[in-house]
Amino acid sequence: MKAAAAALFTVFFYSTPALSQISATASPVSNSSGSVINSAVQVNPGQYMRHSFGGAIQCDSPTLNISPFISGVHTYGDPNNEYYQEPVYNNSDNYGLIDPATGVEGPNGIPDSPGEILYYKPQRTGYRQNYSQNLGITATLSIPLGESINLCKEAASKQVALYEQALADKRLNYEMGRLKACSEAIKNNYGFSKKSPFYAICADVVIRPAPVQGHTHEIIYPKPVSDREWLDSGDAERPAAPVRIPVSPYGQASD
Repeated sequence: MKAAAAALFTVFFYSTPALSQISATASPVSNSSGSVINSAVQVNPGQYMRHSFGGAIQCDSPTLNISPFISGVHTYGDPNNEYYQEPVYNNSDNYGLIDPATGVEGPNGIPDSPGEILYYKPQRTGYRQNYSQNLGITATLSIPLGESINLCKEAASKQVALYEQALADKRLNYEMGRLKACSEAIKNNYGFSKKSPFYAICADVVIRPAPVQGHTHEIIYPKPVSDREWLDSGDAERPAAPVRIPVSPYGQASD
């Protein structure tokens, strides 16, 4: 009886527990990649369009600037490998732990051939090249403000009027000089040939006769005498005295 109790006690306290294997493998893979390309076009407004009218008068005017642009972007990686060879390891675990109860060898949680590469498999790297082209137009409108702009415009208008008056004066001097030179040439009976390119210079010059002012001449008649008195006076031997006859501008004698 005592021997049976001792055997039962030994089995109860020294029995080998059954081994269980739990394999939990968590290998999450998360790949995140991105690229942001910011392209900016800077517009620098230039100076106003400035007009100069002489006499230190310069006026600014509204200015419109139109600037077309084109930009391009090319991005790539280095090295430019689209695939890489990922090794596949031998993770088999069939040996390493002996069951005391059964004496059968089983897995122990450690690979039997650690580091052994079975094969390689191609894996995408996510490599790519990016191309982008941007076309556009920028426009800026600049308008000068202030009362001085109106004053500058008035001053410019007066300056232009002075220039036109000076030009008209020089034109008058030229025409009067041409008229005088051409009239002298016509009076002296010389000028340009009709085949000459300068013939037109005096073509419109006309010489008109000077107007005759109205005037009269006094006619003095001799005192009537008889033939005897005239012969006795000796006037018959002297030449006759000149007689003044009144003449009008139109050829009619006045009384």
